[in-house]
Amino acid sequence: MVALAALFCVGPLSAQTDVADSARSPRAQWDDAVAKDYVTRAMLRRRIQLADSTLLNYEATARGFLAFLAQLGEGFTDPPRVVQTEQLALRVSWWQPGRSAQQLVGRRDTTLMPASVGYYRDRYGVVLDNLPDRIRLGDGYDVADVPHPLAPGADSLYEFKRGDAFSMRLPDREVMVDEVLFRPRNVNAARAVGSVYLDRETSAVVRLQLTFTRAAILDKRIEALAVTLENSLVRGRYWLPRRQEVEVVRRSTWLDVPARGIVRGHWDVSGYSVNEGVSTPTLLLPAWSSVSRDSLERYAFEGSVTDALPPDMRVARDDDVRNAQEIAENAVRASALTRATSVAASGSGVSDFIRHSRVEGLGLGAGVSYRWRSATTLRVNARYGLDDRQIKGRVSLDRRPAMGGAPTLQLFAERQYRALGVPERSGVTNSLASLLFGSDYSSPVDVRAAGVQLRAGTVSPFTVRLAYEQEDSLPVVAQPLRGTYAPVRPAWSLGGVRADVSQRRLSGVVGERQSVLEWRVIGSAARGLNDAGVRVNARALRVESDARVQWPLRGEQQLVLSARAGITAGENIPPQWLQLGGGPWSGAGYAFHSLAGRQLFSPRVEWRVPVPFFSVPLGKYGASPARMQLMPFAQAVMLGGTSADARISPRGDGVYPSVGLGALLFYDLLRVDVSRGLREGRWQFAIDVDRMFWGIL
Repeated sequence: MVALAALFCVGPLSAQTDVADSARSPRAQWDDAVAKDYVTRAMLRRRIQLADSTLLNYEATARGFLAFLAQLGEGFTDPPRVVQTEQLALRVSWWQPGRSAQQLVGRRDTTLMPASVGYYRDRYGVVLDNLPDRIRLGDGYDVADVPHPLAPGADSLYEFKRGDAFSMRLPDREVMVDEVLFRPRNVNAARAVGSVYLDRETSAVVRLQLTFTRAAILDKRIEALAVTLENSLVRGRYWLPRRQEVEVVRRSTWLDVPARGIVRGHWDVSGYSVNEGVSTPTLLLPAWSSVSRDSLERYAFEGSVTDALPPDMRVARDDDVRNAQEIAENAVRASALTRATSVAASGSGVSDFIRHSRVEGLGLGAGVSYRWRSATTLRVNARYGLDDRQIKGRVSLDRRPAMGGAPTLQLFAERQYRALGVPERSGVTNSLASLLFGSDYSSPVDVRAAGVQLRAGTVSPFTVRLAYEQEDSLPVVAQPLRGTYAPVRPAWSLGGVRADVSQRRLSGVVGERQSVLEWRVIGSAARGLNDAGVRVNARALRVESDARVQWPLRGEQQLVLSARAGITAGENIPPQWLQLGGGPWSGAGYAFHSLAGRQLFSPRVEWRVPVPFFSVPLGKYGASPARMQLMPFAQAVMLGGTSADARISPRGDGVYPSVGLGALLFYDLLRVDVSRGLREGRWQFAIDVDRMFWGIL
């Protein structure tokens, strides 16, 4: 057995100044002489590697994970959530002349949400020899027969360019590593796009990072496919597999809703024995095999599957995947990486197709999107209310620039019933409560708007919106099956300009401290009539923020701290521009939007404790976990700048505390809350699905 001489460091290392400055020079061009020399030597090294008489054989152990994640919500601002994951152990053997055998010796899985997930067989294996000359992924269903950028004759298919240069410190010496970017000469052909890091002395591949052109991806559901292969130096001579990542992002091709599935694979290879021989039984094994199911289950893994998951597989998108996409977009036109022209049904969630509310009755909607290869998308959505007999809808034209990192530009025109305040329920839950019990937790305003929006970033999106808007109040027009509706909040009839700047920032991963910060600044200037019919000029600046921090405690306990703050400043402020609270989330234990003023601050603390609970059988999906989370919580709403008009501000200035107890059930997908307001409040019961799904409900 031998130890790895060094591990490849992902981040930039100390580099020789002259080399680094030269590599980063803007004078470096595609197919310059230095880049072509690097590639020529790497191609030669690749051809003779199998003939290296000093490397007779090796064996190693690979530990890995396969995970299926779901990402939901408009703009995919929320991180992906793990649905199902498998932990794997693999025995890898390689011998001359380039033959190999990989045997799965350990496997365990867990389902964190009800799902039946299957993977292609090659996801259960390690990539050897830095991919073959003809690249196949997903058993040939994702990618098939794509020429390798270092295969014989690849210089006629790809262009090359110098990138960065790094100095790697090994125990006995330094190794210089040169980055070479590659892109297809014909961006409409089935090709790879990415970068390769080469050992300057031997031209061996140290790291290979690539994605593929649209023409190379056979499965039309795939939005993105990225592969990262890293090698380490074994016995001071052989660059052999060390770490591997693959990510495949899929969306529906017929329904354009903000939901997608992500397959993420991760392998770490270690424990190399080199030139110590390969046993005869191993020589007789096929290229990939598995021991019996009983043997797989007996394999001794440490801890639980979720504890052992690498952080980048829990929620946050792996930097390697994001870097591969950025390299590709900078190397070729973005249209060569995006899906071809397509038409799909469009909607941001179930409530775009069917909903119920007191101001609309039953609303039925439809939508369609048309996407061009040039990364331009036209979306048209419309909805008709059976009781208000009004058409609402939106037309937007999105343009995603070819340069990676540039903001997406959107032109839009719409008529919507815009809900005020923060959501207190998911759309589907509110529709059912509205129809069945006359409980509608939405305070909408009739808004007609046209304008422009810029959106930059994906992990922490930054949005700027500028529009001319007309706002008006809405009457109650529907009748529930049981009960009666409360009046809708009053609103002035106004027309003017609104500028809206917002950002949502995420940090941390599940199992560690996680934080979310959202902030929004809205500037509005409008002219119109107040509810008394008097003409007014209204101007206001609204600043709003929501913060949430989640700390792990002993065992699986968690402490969740959250706070919401908002302030409205200006003159002749209409009721619809005030800060609103009251409801299961913004003011537990107090009536919906009964807390309204110019200043609002609402901190909340919640303690999550797992406790035993009965398990629910789910057939082929297994069974739900035999536990639930109990969540005692306390909240306080500090309210200021209230109006003397009880219709606008039912409660005056002051502090409104509350306490409650919640429970997360059934894979933590269902939440039940009971709360009580301590200052002339009331008992409040709430049941809903996890907030992760609100974006598509």
